[in-house]
Amino acid sequence: MMHKHSYAYGHKLVFDSSHKKKVEGGIYISKCAPLSLNNYSHKLFFKTNQGRTIFICSPSPLDIEKSKWAFVVEDCITFVCDIKEKSICYIEGEHYSEKLMEYWLVHIVLPLFWTLEGSFYFLHTGSVLIEGKAVLFMGESYAGKSTMTDLFLQKQHPLLSDDKLATFYDDKSKMFKVYASHPYHRPYRAREDLGKRSENFQEGSFDIDRLYWLQPVESDKDVKITELKGIKKFERLRYSTEMHLSLLDSKERFNYITQFANHVVMYELEVPNDLSKLPKVYDTIMKHLRGEQV
Repeated sequence: MMHKHSYAYGHKLVFDSSHKKKVEGGIYISKCAPLSLNNYSHKLFFKTNQGRTIFICSPSPLDIEKSKWAFVVEDCITFVCDIKEKSICYIEGEHYSEKLMEYWLVHIVLPLFWTLEGSFYFLHTGSVLIEGKAVLFMGESYAGKSTMTDLFLQKQHPLLSDDKLATFYDDKSKMFKVYASHPYHRPYRAREDLGKRSENFQEGSFDIDRLYWLQPVESDKDVKITELKGIKKFERLRYSTEMHLSLLDSKERFNYITQFANHVVMYELEVPNDLSKLPKVYDTIMKHLRGEQV
């Protein structure tokens, strides 16, 4: 099953249970025998996720960017990560299954790995490719990010992300860019489920065209697009930050969000709470992208 994830967040994934193979720009992933984590005494607990207790632990005070660390999904699976070696090994727990391993690895552990490494800033957003550039859909819970992403997939726009999107600043082009996440989208809510595989997934890195903040409104309202400016942009981006960890450099991340807000055009998109109006929402966005009057 895991061969499906030969690519995620701009990196190759190499699964090998026998011999470690170095892969340029890749992450090596293997199964390892049970081992004691007694010396991993420094722990950072997360909020309960998917009904499970999860935490990071490390043998040294949580300077985990420079040491091995483990991500523990209690009674399910443990991932032992080594940023320097670009490797992740997993230990099967009592309630282990390959499906659960896929979910936690691709959905949580890999974004955490690259966040702690400092490679990417992850946003909680859906995203599709339109005319060679990334268009992002953000919003509060139940605002319709997955619904909007699915709408554009149905219109044959390639998928970049359904949930977590890796963003970074490219020094060469002086642009903020994204890496496509993985070929799964989930236009429904279900626990520990990556979603449906999309054959229309586009690997690679892309410039960001713009970002739409989805704002649900009453069903009798019209579709409306308004540009966001100033502190409102920063607030929306801060809300949609995917990884909130106390051990991360808050100053550095604050500066990143500030620069992102200064460079990326953002709009508030009022979406009527009426599924029958989704075709109009799509047409309005496409006209807006073409610079037409909406």
